[in-house]
Amino acid sequence: MTEALIPTWEYWSVFGTAILPILELKAAIPLGFGFGIPIWTTFLLAYIGSCLPCPFIIFFIERIIKRMAVSRVKLFYKFAGWLLGKVEKHKGKIEKYGYLGVFIFVAIPLPGTGVYTGSLLAAMMGLQPKKAIPVVLVGNLVAGFAMMVFSSFFWPELALWA
Repeated sequence: MTEALIPTWEYWSVFGTAILPILELKAAIPLGFGFGIPIWTTFLLAYIGSCLPCPFIIFFIERIIKRMAVSRVKLFYKFAGWLLGKVEKHKGKIEKYGYLGVFIFVAIPLPGTGVYTGSLLAAMMGLQPKKAIPVVLVGNLVAGFAMMVFSSFFWPELALWA
């Protein structure tokens, strides 16, 4: 086995950053570029890492939030309120467009508009999981490509057109 195939801490850092809420692949792709990880390896690590939470959020978050909202633990109660407030903030704009709204929301590569929030919105809007999951994942794919192009301006040696 060659040394190039053994994942290093840099690879795990990109993958781990992509799993984190808010940061997701929007931070993981520039991080991978900064480490000098090849462009498609960076993209794959960041994309897979950021997609992992999607099905879990869509299938379980509504039940979790409902339990937290009636919890006697103040931290849980406050967190549930914060999440529901975040949903209400974006829900109106997105609800009229349904799946397309969720796709566009996730595809915009800004903090707070990624897989976590998009999956949360899809679940709280009652969208069908078998349709919502692919919509969120494709939106994340678009955001990932946008981040690759954006990051290429800072690391031209890794650019898609190089």
